[in-house]
Amino acid sequence: MPEFAITLARWAAWAPGLESETDWAHWDGEPPQGPAVPDLSWLPPMQRRRLPALARGVFHVARQAGGDDVDRLPTVLASAHGELSRTLGLLNDLAENEPLSPAAFSLSVHNAVSGQLSIALGNRAPASCVALAGDGISTALLEAQCLAGPGGDALVVIYEAPLPEQYRPYQESDAFPWALALRLGATGTNYRLSRRPGSGGPANQGPALARFLAAGDADLTLRGPRSDWRWTRDE
Repeated sequence: MPEFAITLARWAAWAPGLESETDWAHWDGEPPQGPAVPDLSWLPPMQRRRLPALARGVFHVARQAGGDDVDRLPTVLASAHGELSRTLGLLNDLAENEPLSPAAFSLSVHNAVSGQLSIALGNRAPASCVALAGDGISTALLEAQCLAGPGGDALVVIYEAPLPEQYRPYQESDAFPWALALRLGATGTNYRLSRRPGSGGPANQGPALARFLAAGDADLTLRGPRSDWRWTRDE
């Protein structure tokens, strides 16, 4: 059974109406209700206006979990679908023989949010983008460990939003937008991740992991179509 260990130094999560650890610890699993975008008053207005709601969630948790030295951390951003609504808008324009917007295209690619985040934070450290699939969050964590090296710090940000209506007959969709940031480091809480064959269910498991971390539980299995990953906290 493949497994690996991580040390989680800090974490932060956001969804509409869920921001603090207390919010996540008491979340009942139902779609939350709250402001559609987090506060990004620290970001210059011109940069803020270019960000859709999901990207704002990414920026919010990255800065919270990254801490004062977030501008030097190697970063991994991971999502199954990224800014799919922007891509759909471009496809609709093509179908209607409308000219395509270069700005819309540049913000629709999978690494667009990573580039925007690096600029906003002034972060020149290595960055990587991962397209999540059947192995879920563990893929991004493995990428971050390779990027940072043994005992090194790295920031992992996982995010997702509901799929546009046209795609939902073919792919299970998250019920609400969310973003989760995990800072790996040399000190913190130790977790062991063990892989098992997938038992079904969505591969993007951020809200369930946020609730697990906030509650301080010792054991969680994140189910996915290709792999299930069991998280065990070392005592």
